[in-house]
Amino acid sequence: MSASASPAALPPPLRDEAGGLVTTTADPYGAPPVGGFHLSDVLITLRLRWMPLLAAFLVPAALGIGAGMMAGSRYVAESVLLVQVSRESTGAQDLTGFGQSVVSIEILKVSRSEMEILRSAEVLRAALRAAGPDRLFPGIPQVGGANLERGVEALGRALKTEPDTTSNILRVSLTMPSREAALRGLSAILDAYMARRAAIFTDESSRLLMTEVERYGTRIRGIEEQIRQVRTQYGVLDIAQEIALTSTRRDDLLQRENRTREQQAMTQAQLAAAESALAAQPRRVYASSEATNLVPNDESRNTLTRLLQDRQHMAAQYAPDYPGLRDLDQRIESLRTAIRESARNTYSTTREMRNPNLELLSSRVVTLKLEQESLERQLAELARQRGEAEARGEALLGADRQLRDLTRERDGLEAISRQLTAREAGTRIDEEARRASRPGIQVVQPPAAPLEGRSLKLVLMAGGIAFGLAAAGALGLLLALTRRIYATPEEAERGLRLPALAALGNLAPSLRDLRPVSGVEDLVSLICDTRINGRRPQLVQLVATGPNDGRDELGRALVLAMARRSPAADIALIDLQSDGRGHLSALGSQPLDVERIPGHVMVFSTVVENLWVSHQAMQSDLSNPRATREETETLLGRLREAFALVVVIGPDRSDNYAMRRLAAMVDANVMVVRGERTRGDQARAVRDWVLGSGGALLGFAYTGYRRILPGFVTRFL
Repeated sequence: MSASASPAALPPPLRDEAGGLVTTTADPYGAPPVGGFHLSDVLITLRLRWMPLLAAFLVPAALGIGAGMMAGSRYVAESVLLVQVSRESTGAQDLTGFGQSVVSIEILKVSRSEMEILRSAEVLRAALRAAGPDRLFPGIPQVGGANLERGVEALGRALKTEPDTTSNILRVSLTMPSREAALRGLSAILDAYMARRAAIFTDESSRLLMTEVERYGTRIRGIEEQIRQVRTQYGVLDIAQEIALTSTRRDDLLQRENRTREQQAMTQAQLAAAESALAAQPRRVYASSEATNLVPNDESRNTLTRLLQDRQHMAAQYAPDYPGLRDLDQRIESLRTAIRESARNTYSTTREMRNPNLELLSSRVVTLKLEQESLERQLAELARQRGEAEARGEALLGADRQLRDLTRERDGLEAISRQLTAREAGTRIDEEARRASRPGIQVVQPPAAPLEGRSLKLVLMAGGIAFGLAAAGALGLLLALTRRIYATPEEAERGLRLPALAALGNLAPSLRDLRPVSGVEDLVSLICDTRINGRRPQLVQLVATGPNDGRDELGRALVLAMARRSPAADIALIDLQSDGRGHLSALGSQPLDVERIPGHVMVFSTVVENLWVSHQAMQSDLSNPRATREETETLLGRLREAFALVVVIGPDRSDNYAMRRLAAMVDANVMVVRGERTRGDQARAVRDWVLGSGGALLGFAYTGYRRILPGFVTRFL
């Protein structure tokens, strides 16, 4: 999209009653995006990631079509076996009379047993040797070694056995590339199976019985040795007597412990009563009292006497109508009235002394506490002794269980040994009978194969295409669910819960020609119309959400648009992520070699008359963590006095304290979100620390905007 393209359709900003813009506050501290999962997210993902999706479809589809083209005809040779219940699979009455008379058996289990023997590696190996690996599998010419094992695995995959659940029929089939190989291989497998089955059911029970008799004798001697070791370990001769003695001692200790607990309860009750009585006793008791109508330290009568003496002296020297004499008479009369009033009151004094019952009850409480502590120690000792007795009882019970188990096991082994000894003599006759019996497997149908084979070309092709569609769909859904970048302003609004202030395309061509950009003009108008605490923001910071998010171009476009909008006002661009040479060079200027004032921002003029650009602003107090807040406020105040609008381009990493402080001290913050590049979690983290630092966040500017979906699709969604 060119730089002059109009921005995407965005919701109108909110305005107050005076017509100014109202700032919105995002959800605090990383709340998840609202709106859920949209169909447009899937379509946008398909548009952005069409090459992996196409590869996910083409690879399985090509493999399926290639496999179908390469697949040849297959021939299936089949044979039917009849599984019969014979002396090999039942416990029918043997000739010696010592075996079982009747044992019921399920024919399905017999069929499955025969099937496992047929599919065993030993049978397949013998069949492959007999038929010849080079005739069944031309790619395996050698007979021995690893090639033979690979031939056995291939023959096992081609062999299929299927027992009939409603009858005693077992179907065996072998699938091979040629009809001759299928017939030859299945015949070799059946011959090897019959030979292996005959070897398996060769019975040598007499030798096994003799071995078992010797083994059981060894086990009986070992159990007798274990019985002797258990008795020695627990130091008992009569286990029942030891258990009875231990139980009696445990009961005696339990009774003593109960009596001690009763005594402890009585002591606790007495202690509680004594403490309650002690708490109820008053600290002092009545001793004596006295009453009087004289107020302590009352000087009224003495004062009256002095006033009478003064009047007598004054009456002798002055006339009766002298004012001082009248005033003295009033004072005398008032004092006499106060004396008469105070004479009516009566005062009493009561004396108390310490309660003598306190000492008696205190000594009683101390005695009961000592007795209670003694009972607790006695209970602890009784509990320890009872624990030892219980542990001894548990150990004896364990020894009794071990002895009973060992004795029971020894008795059982002796009984089995006697039975084995009795049956060993008659087993030899039964072995001869088993050798002479007929086999339990009969071949009903010899190996046969159809004249025409079958092919899986269409199935493989259709399966490859279906798998490719499924893989592409699953990959598309996975990419849509795991996509973290914002591809449209609407996605950024849902994810950040902030208004999109502008949606801008590629600004570089317009900035090279110093042409105005419509989207930037709208953003400048929005900033000028915004009122925060009743005034227009002068210091606006472009907050970074990641490297290469378009802050440079956006900041330069903003100050150019503001300079054209207000030719008489000075506009400044402060870059905190670079030294500013790029902006100066683009605007036809360069930094001069002048002395820098530590902590201040150095700005230089450009070809635009009222536009100034900073140089090495990252060395100022704006981004210096060692600068105090007062120093930063002073610098910002000077910038407000010198310029009508200051656009600050924040650094790539803005999570330090200096930038948090700056975000809270500037008038407004605008996040810069780069389309198809900014990650949602990083943008939400930047939003959270800006709001957490107390900064005013107007919204975000969307850079790198381009139309991803067609217009009719967007209107339909």
